Amino acid sequence: MLKYASILIILISFVSFYKTFQEYKILNSGNKITVSVFSVPISCSESSKISKAYFTFYFNEKKQSKRLEDLCSINVGDQIKLITNDTQDIFLFEDKDVSFQFLAGLLIFVTGIYCYFKASK
Repeated sequence: MLKYASILIILISFVSFYKTFQEYKILNSGNKITVSVFSVPISCSESSKISKAYFTFYFNEKKQSKRLEDLCSINVGDQIKLITNDTQDIFLFEDKDVSFQFLAGLLIFVTGIYCYFKASK
C-alpha cells in the first residue's frame, strides 16, 4: 500500500513542479502588461475557504479574472501590472515569488522517493 501511495506522491510532485516551472518561465520571459481593474466581485473581507477574493479585468477585449492573493487594497479602476504568457491564458503578478513552490515540490518528490524505497524493502 505504501508503495502505491509513494508513486502517487511522486506523480503529484511532478504536476506541482511542472506548474511552478511554467510560472517561473512566465515571470522571467513573459509579456508585461498593465490592466485596469473592472470589478472586485469578492473582496478580501468577503472571501472564504470556498470563494476566494478576486478581481476582473479586460485584456484583448476578453474578460479575465485573477485571484487577489495578498493584494487586498485593489479597487475598481486601479492599474495593475501583470505578466502573461504567449497564449495569454495565465496572468501573474510581477512580484510573485515561486521559490517556495519549487522547494515544496522538491520536498514532496524526495519524500515520495524515500517512501517508495522504504516500501520496496
